[in-house]
Amino acid sequence: MDKKQEIEIRCRRKADELLEKYFPNFIQDAAVTRPETLDSQYNDALPEQVAEEFRGWLASLWEEVRGEDPRSFDEIMNLQNSIRITREGYALDLEQAGKEARTVTLWEKITQSNHEDVTYYKGLLKQYTEELLVVMVKDFVGDVKE
Repeated sequence: MDKKQEIEIRCRRKADELLEKYFPNFIQDAAVTRPETLDSQYNDALPEQVAEEFRGWLASLWEEVRGEDPRSFDEIMNLQNSIRITREGYALDLEQAGKEARTVTLWEKITQSNHEDVTYYKGLLKQYTEELLVVMVKDFVGDVKE
């Protein structure tokens, strides 16, 4: 296995670890627990928070693997346009889904069905976070020299 593959595997493992940290028991919640209210930790800023934590981890990894490469971490992490496009692709959907998850209508109280909105919103947050992390891994690994 070459250096780039090893680094990509490390990055993907860290990304998976962060997804598990911030979205624990996602399937269990969706299928069994079915929460009717949204925990405050799930909000539109969560994907950016996870991405920022991942960025910090990537910065330390860059110091470890850069070797003789003179570029700074900020110079190699240059896919801001891809990140912006990803962000814009989710902005409206997240806003609407978050509003629906936080609002429990009378009918949803009676039928105990707001869990559908909560699960959809949490799923959208998770999907957006995953896409951000994938873009960041691609950007990082693409700049690692063999």
